[in-house]
Amino acid sequence: MKHETINVDGMMCSMCSRSVERAACSAGSATASVNLMLKTLTVDYDESKTSIKEIMKSVSKAGYKPFPPGKDSTSLFKRRLILGIILLVLLLAVYYPYMYSQAFDGLVIPVTVYQFVIATFVLIINRSFFIKGFKSVISKTPGMDVLISLGSGISYIYSIVLSVTVIADVANGHSSEAFNTSRMLCFESASMIPVLISIGKYLEEKTKRKTSSALKELMNLKPLEAVRIIASEGADLREIAAGGAYETETVNTDLVRVGEAIIIKAGETIPLDGTVIYGAGSAGESALSGESAPVEKEPGSEVFQATTLLSGFLVVEVTKTGKDTVLSKMIDLVTQASVSKPDIAKLADRLSAIFVPIVLSLAVITFCIWEFAVGAGFAKAIGYAISVITISCPCALGLATPTAVMAAVGRGAKTGMLIKNAKVIELLHKTDTMVFDKAGTLTTGILSITDTDCDNEATLRALFVCEEMITHPIGKAVCDGLKDKGLKDAPIAVTDFETRPGYGLTALVDGRFFYSGNDRLRQEICSDVPETENDRKAARYMSEGKTVIFFGFRGEAPGVIALSDTLKPDAGDMINGLKDFNITPVLLSGDNPACALYTAGQLGITEAFGGKDPIGKVDKIKEISAEGHTVAFVGDGINDSPSLTSADIGIAIGAGTDIAIESADMVLASSDLTDVVKAVKFGYDTIKNIKQNLFWALFYNVLCIPLAAGAYSSFGLSINPAIAAGLMSISSLFVVTNSLRLRYSKK
Repeated sequence: MKHETINVDGMMCSMCSRSVERAACSAGSATASVNLMLKTLTVDYDESKTSIKEIMKSVSKAGYKPFPPGKDSTSLFKRRLILGIILLVLLLAVYYPYMYSQAFDGLVIPVTVYQFVIATFVLIINRSFFIKGFKSVISKTPGMDVLISLGSGISYIYSIVLSVTVIADVANGHSSEAFNTSRMLCFESASMIPVLISIGKYLEEKTKRKTSSALKELMNLKPLEAVRIIASEGADLREIAAGGAYETETVNTDLVRVGEAIIIKAGETIPLDGTVIYGAGSAGESALSGESAPVEKEPGSEVFQATTLLSGFLVVEVTKTGKDTVLSKMIDLVTQASVSKPDIAKLADRLSAIFVPIVLSLAVITFCIWEFAVGAGFAKAIGYAISVITISCPCALGLATPTAVMAAVGRGAKTGMLIKNAKVIELLHKTDTMVFDKAGTLTTGILSITDTDCDNEATLRALFVCEEMITHPIGKAVCDGLKDKGLKDAPIAVTDFETRPGYGLTALVDGRFFYSGNDRLRQEICSDVPETENDRKAARYMSEGKTVIFFGFRGEAPGVIALSDTLKPDAGDMINGLKDFNITPVLLSGDNPACALYTAGQLGITEAFGGKDPIGKVDKIKEISAEGHTVAFVGDGINDSPSLTSADIGIAIGAGTDIAIESADMVLASSDLTDVVKAVKFGYDTIKNIKQNLFWALFYNVLCIPLAAGAYSSFGLSINPAIAAGLMSISSLFVVTNSLRLRYSKK
């Protein structure tokens, strides 16, 4: 399957999207997805069965104009719009004086012909409405173009019929009747409808471009050039970088390959992802993570494309290029999310699908009432019918969801909130249970000393020396903690050192037997030592889920050190924030149940389950989902991929790894846990915005269709087709502008 994206001009509503997608599929495309905001069509097709040219040809037959990537018809549309406005002004400059002045009494035929010629040129310039409207009817997907072309076309044809009557009256010497009939011409309405709608669409497009600018800003972040070190294949890049005697060349980033070395100086943008092999400095990564604090870089640190080296000098070995960089994957995620639709969009699509037939039926009913029931005359009846058709275009309805989604996705991308699919936004709004991994998510993932019960410095020094001789994480945590407490190293003779797997270690320290380990080792070595206060403290520490180390010399009361994986400072604020949204937090951990319960208790989490391996976590998530809950899982994105994919929403926090991007539905690039709450609020705000848009689009039609049909004419409230065209554009602009608020809302 080949995946390709092309630009398509002429799409204005969800009905247009459906027409284009149907046309692409009819040409052999396996899948077709339109992004109404970006005016693009993304297709997957088998090259042995069809080609992109065939797909573009099919789209063109449906009445839309496909363009290769990188091209569009904006300039052509703008020229036609300007010419249409000029012609409309020339028409109105004669029409209004003629309507309200007796100065043109003797110019009935010239004025009639003048209006006809100008209106004809206006319709020719805006012929795309009629072409697309006709083709959409043929393809059985009528959209707003049908309503526009009917409203303008009926006015134009009706005016031509009246023009023939005017000419006949003049020829027969009935100049007074000819003048009165000529003032009933609707050439100005026929011209104003497509021109005003085109003006509205132009303003709408300018506003919509703002909602999609975040994606374009991401694309523009990509540096075009890199300074590459010239080195032979297989050369030791670290040795070359450390030596400093190397030659460089400035090349396009597309020419740099994985395994090559590039240099970055202070103030420069990092051109590609890689690993620092020489130098040090601090980098600003706000472009990717949203975090403003600089990140220190040293040999072994990862750097990312489009971030900035604020200070220092780095030699970087390139590890990812092209579409594999974190930035490129972010762009893919944003694009993918903007193409997808939440379930709420299906409501708008269903409404749009039946909207045109309903409007046409209402227009016919309006005409019949005014012509036959009221007896107001053909001119007034057709005028009201045309107004109904014109004011009811479903643009606002079709734009309600995609504009809000694009604005939300764009805003999220700028703040380090990457959404893979628009459905995530709606699911965030529905989430009632959020499951958390413990280590690395709610906690730092690093053991540290929480309690030390030993006052003898010699004993502590013996512990330090022995633990320093092993590579176990607990030993490292003990040594780091003792260093932080100010313990000073001193020469000690250690002999007969032995590790006891599953127990601890033993050794002779300055000739005395010393041990350090768990409770089983203490009981084995200190079985003849009476229970002490430290033993009771150790029991309490273990009940709290802490890791307890007993240590000391044989025959003496044991010292006790308790270690724990400490909570992240913002974990409590996050849990409280979720409760404000009536979301139940649940803790799943691979640690023992006591540890899981203790950690949950610290955070106010009432449901906690320990001893869960990755499969056990998945089973528990499925169990919660089976009870009817919408479940989100929050993990670090590295070892939680099964849970991330099994939940309704998988959220990877503080991770930019390949696994996180592949497994999670949403990636929060920042390490700030409160971003989880902000993501939930963002989902609520977006759905609220979409509902506002849908309400306005529907309420607008409920309010304005009766106005256009003349229902309020007895109160002096009525409009002509030209005003109806302007009001229709205002509704679309309102929806787009309302969606634009999401782009500037706080994260």
